[in-house]
Amino acid sequence: MTPLLRPLRRPQALVYALVAAALLLTTVVVPQAGAFEIPPLNPFGAESFEGEVLAVEETGREQTPVGTILSQRIVVRLQGGEAIVIERQFLEGDTIGLPVQAGDRVLVTANENPGGTAYFIADRSRAQPLWWLAVAFCALVALVGRSRGAWSLLGLAASFLVIARFILPAILTGWDPVVATVLGAGVIAFATLVLAHGANWKTAAALGGTALSLALAFALARFGVGFVELTGLADEHSVALNILSESAVDARGLLLAGIIIGALGVLDDVTATQASAVFELRRANRALGVGELFARGLNVGRDHIASTVNTLVLAYAGASLPLMALLASQAEPLGLLVSRDLLATEIVRTLVGSMGIVAAVPITTGIAAVLAASGRAEGEETAPIDAGRR
Repeated sequence: MTPLLRPLRRPQALVYALVAAALLLTTVVVPQAGAFEIPPLNPFGAESFEGEVLAVEETGREQTPVGTILSQRIVVRLQGGEAIVIERQFLEGDTIGLPVQAGDRVLVTANENPGGTAYFIADRSRAQPLWWLAVAFCALVALVGRSRGAWSLLGLAASFLVIARFILPAILTGWDPVVATVLGAGVIAFATLVLAHGANWKTAAALGGTALSLALAFALARFGVGFVELTGLADEHSVALNILSESAVDARGLLLAGIIIGALGVLDDVTATQASAVFELRRANRALGVGELFARGLNVGRDHIASTVNTLVLAYAGASLPLMALLASQAEPLGLLVSRDLLATEIVRTLVGSMGIVAAVPITTGIAAVLAASGRAEGEETAPIDAGRR
């Protein structure tokens, strides 16, 4: 270990301690302290259970003008061991009927009514295949990325925890969605960048660029939502939440919160890459000053902008492809279609995220150039946590 790395040990430990403290505070301490009181948003009081189909018996088949109506008697063993019988009718060939056979894992919903408990098959149980896909993803990331990949997976887990344990409960409790999301996003950015890239000056530059770019993206999002007069109720999920919560959740605030989280995911990648490029330039040529580092780093960033903005647009387009197909099938001209809340919301989301990415490149490059030119690159580690023990 070189003498230049020794002074970084204690600051590194402090940074990782701060990451742990921030995660514990948002995902354990605050929820356990009773800060969140999530109201039940289930007006019918229905409960769902996982079960296994034991037998399927066809009890009737009736021809009607709209098609063949099938009647079935299905025996399902619930997770606790109780076996129940479900009688159902559905139109043959209709996907809503959810065809099942013995051995299938299903989700059964129970509704209490004056005549007793009524059961129906709500959906398939997909937990097991989803877990296998998650395991395959983690294995591939760890295999290719090795220790850095493993630490990035830890950062990913931290992100999910902050969203599930802090941001969502805070919003449902009645907090301002923007305040809850900004606090959570700060913890996510801090934790993921430090865990994935280490406690070093390169990460500090990426964090600075992320914070400033995210603040700009938020300001643009707030302006865009107001300027275009979006309602925040562009899809059925937002409408359902608004109705069930009796408008307790601010729909426009929730839209802004979603834009912030969406932008954060891409900004982390852009800022980390830009900071890394600038520090590598400094290592390759110690004579480069701030201006030269900034100019060369910006050249790299322009290529990054071109590819990442396209990636963001395609990601949003892919997520909203059914909506786009539905709108494209209408006879209205494009000028009218873009005015509809559904499509206008996606356009604003895409444009704001893209502007945040574009701004992140010069902002992060400038911060990284100043830090690298001041001599910070000489002692920069290249891997998280264990780099100081090389």
